[in-house]
Amino acid sequence: MKFIKAASGAVIAGIICAGMSLTAIAEKTDEISKEVISTGGESIAVTNAEKNDDGGYLKYKHNLIAKKFESMSPAGKIKQNYSKICGTFGSYLTHDSRFDGMNRTYLIDVSQWQGKIDWKKVKKDGINEVIIRLGYRGYGSAGTLMMDNNFYTNIDGAKAAGLKVGIYFYTQAISYAEARAEADFCANALKGYTLDLPVYYDIESVDYDYGRLDHAGLTKAQKTKLCKEFCNRIESYGYESGVYACLNWLNNMINGPELGNDYKIWVAAYMSQLNYGGIYDMWQYSSNADISGISGSVDINVMYDVDYSPTTKINAKIEDGVLTWNKAAGADGYTVYGTDNGSNTYVVADVTGTSFDVSNQSSGGYCVAAYNYYSGKKHYGKTSNIVDSFRQAPANLEVYRSGVDKVTVSWSSVSGAVGYEIYTVKDGVTSFAGKTEGTSFEIRGRNLQNRQAFVKAYNKNGLRSESSERIDLPGNTPEVAPAAELRANRLVWSSVPEADGYLLTRNVNGKVSQLAVTDTSYYVDESLTADYYVQAYIELDGTKCCTEASNVCSFKGVNYPPKGVVELDTSDDGLIWSKIDDAIGYVVYKVASDGSEVEIARVDGCHYKTNDTAGTVFCVKGYNAKDGKEFFTEASNRVIISLPEVTEASLVGKTDDYAVISWNEINGCSEYMVYLDKGDGYKLYSSVKGSMAMIGDLKGADFARVMIKGYVGDENVTSCGLFSNQLYIIGNEKSKKANDVFYYGDLIK
Repeated sequence: MKFIKAASGAVIAGIICAGMSLTAIAEKTDEISKEVISTGGESIAVTNAEKNDDGGYLKYKHNLIAKKFESMSPAGKIKQNYSKICGTFGSYLTHDSRFDGMNRTYLIDVSQWQGKIDWKKVKKDGINEVIIRLGYRGYGSAGTLMMDNNFYTNIDGAKAAGLKVGIYFYTQAISYAEARAEADFCANALKGYTLDLPVYYDIESVDYDYGRLDHAGLTKAQKTKLCKEFCNRIESYGYESGVYACLNWLNNMINGPELGNDYKIWVAAYMSQLNYGGIYDMWQYSSNADISGISGSVDINVMYDVDYSPTTKINAKIEDGVLTWNKAAGADGYTVYGTDNGSNTYVVADVTGTSFDVSNQSSGGYCVAAYNYYSGKKHYGKTSNIVDSFRQAPANLEVYRSGVDKVTVSWSSVSGAVGYEIYTVKDGVTSFAGKTEGTSFEIRGRNLQNRQAFVKAYNKNGLRSESSERIDLPGNTPEVAPAAELRANRLVWSSVPEADGYLLTRNVNGKVSQLAVTDTSYYVDESLTADYYVQAYIELDGTKCCTEASNVCSFKGVNYPPKGVVELDTSDDGLIWSKIDDAIGYVVYKVASDGSEVEIARVDGCHYKTNDTAGTVFCVKGYNAKDGKEFFTEASNRVIISLPEVTEASLVGKTDDYAVISWNEINGCSEYMVYLDKGDGYKLYSSVKGSMAMIGDLKGADFARVMIKGYVGDENVTSCGLFSNQLYIIGNEKSKKANDVFYYGDLIK
């Protein structure tokens, strides 16, 4: 292997030509008698470092040459003595503003190439922390794992002198297994030792020669994963982890910003100002520090006291026996603590979500702390408020009308409660309604339907629980008015579940009459042209409390047979068709293979529910009756479901005015129908030959969604598929109007 490149050879030649000679520095170190056992049980014999296979030696040797060469010029002498001219450590550095206000620690890193170190002098010179090389992997093809010959001497001496210690390992791993083996090697070498600082993974190119890692052809992602494999493995032994690399490696050879999200980053950059966008907390800014107790120069670093803990304030509460809290930005998890009377705090659980069921716990109170798991440690933020365990809110709230302008609210009892407070809310304003020792309370007042109520329990110590869920209070009348329609000579209206009955009003040329009924239909007098509407009512204290009136239905006579054409289509669960005003009902037919129509059902509405649609041809007729005789419309178009569902409707692009949508095409489909709902039900928007469509007229809309269905036209039978997924263009399921109900009948308007 070529030991030094031609470039460095030229430097040496220049020194020799100048009549200078390099003073040899002793490289002999203490013999190491300790043995390291790998996690696989394999005995790894510790060998003395081989300088010809040690990338760290090449860097050290070149530094000697460079320093000697610099001493030949005035500029070099100034640079060499810059730190001395400036006085204290790093006084010439410009620090990144992100570290403003943080404490800074100046520390050194050493290997056997610093020779014998007087650690007491080092500490006296103001150095209180050190990163010591534990070992390295040889950069030759064999990739031998080797101990730094002075590691044990250095770590014992530094600790004896009172310095805080971390370690680094110089890698030349070219596989994930080798990276993990290096972590195992370090962990076993560290048996019996504790560390104050992380274990750093030193990943870099071999200076002034070519190493096995340089030749391996690994991608940026693969080299990044080498770092992760080492760091995760060393963390499994209980150590903090970190990565050491120069700027070029962090920016181009490995994904430094990604690694910085999980591990400490130590940046090597010999300059007075570091411009690195990723997360880091230590900067090796020079290799020419002059420290008492060390012969020759040494690397010097500045470490910033970065706080990795979450900063979000945690607020905790208990509802129905569940402790909940707000999410902390970037937190990896949360520790739940129990406490008895504010003292004797202990861990109850460690969770990743923002809730924990404490109903089966026995602590007097609870609090929560968020943490970030970073570099092998949990970094905790501030602990939340302590929540007293008497927080279970009253549950199972129910309400019923107890008279005109009166409602009664009831709830389940809460263990430990001696009473309950009842509150009402109107237009965001909360009012105290009263308190009781029981589990029900009557609220009185007008327009109670505009209010909500909630309940709090309290115990003998005056502690109040969390609020119960809010419940809407009913007014005197049913909540919704019925919707009415004429089906030939029969007036029908929607059922109102809570109604005691219905008040039917008829207006014949200004003459008004009313009739109370309990059914939801009424046969009108065909001899009269009249307007009809319906109100639902609840009877309270002998008074009929009515809703608003339904829509008005005007009866102007009936055509026999019904007048109009039935247009048939399919829904997600059967058949739908257009309404015929004169029809009192509809007959559904299956069409046999010989073309005959076989009646299978009679329905009042415009929807027939069936699962038996595959391969079946259907048609529908409207009908009415008079004097015992039935009259029918012409048969509708015939329909068969022969195409599959349109799938994966998706949004391609969107502006304030329009959106472009697409979907998967169906084999054999000649046309697609696009239906649009802007909050008032689905309507046919357009028919499209291809698999894309532009939806316009969206400016100012606060809600919009579409569905698509495939068709194949035929003069005898319309063949169609099922509807696609509902694609929300503006808003979502929760943002649609509260009264918006999906009616498949809208689709053929």
